[in-house]
Amino acid sequence: MPVPSRPPHTGGRPTPEGSAQLDRHVLDVATTLFVRQGYAATSLEQIARVAECSKASLYRRYSCKAALFKAVVAARGAHLLEEARAVEACSRDPLLATREIALFFLDFMLRPETTEAYRIVIADGHRIPSVVDDMMATSVEPFVATISRLLKAAADAGHIESTDHEETTRVLMGLVLGWPLQNTLLGQNKMLDPQARQRFFDRAWQVFLSGIRRAP
Repeated sequence: MPVPSRPPHTGGRPTPEGSAQLDRHVLDVATTLFVRQGYAATSLEQIARVAECSKASLYRRYSCKAALFKAVVAARGAHLLEEARAVEACSRDPLLATREIALFFLDFMLRPETTEAYRIVIADGHRIPSVVDDMMATSVEPFVATISRLLKAAADAGHIESTDHEETTRVLMGLVLGWPLQNTLLGQNKMLDPQARQRFFDRAWQVFLSGIRRAP
């Protein structure tokens, strides 16, 4: 991932818009460096230098490296959740919406910035206070709830057999992401090819539907 350039800025007191731009830029730079170097090898001082902001400005935003990494994870989760909720809001067919979200979930989780953040959570999560609990509370559980609502709507409409919609959602997530994520984390990268990824997803979705679709 290339290091993003800082947005144009002028001297003097920052405007709210300029401050928000710097917030996003710091997160982008931190994401890039964490992905490229790992958690242990990345420091707040380096992030400040690459982001072209003062250490004082960075420390006003984040008291420590762990706080900044948690913000990176939260930003990734917010993007996933925003997409899922947007699909849910505009969909008239809950099963088609579920499929669209599941495909986006697969693509999103295999992006290098997401995969590497996930790798850091696995390897260093025990050193980063509450990062796993925060990720579950702010990203994973709301995402599961979104798909669960869609599956409930499909079940209520008589399209599928599902009573524990949360469990059904987790089965779907496992089918769609389990092997592709494992393969990517192990460096095999067979799912980086979009056509291979689509074929795998289509098969996983077919298997999922075969287990829940209501017989005529």
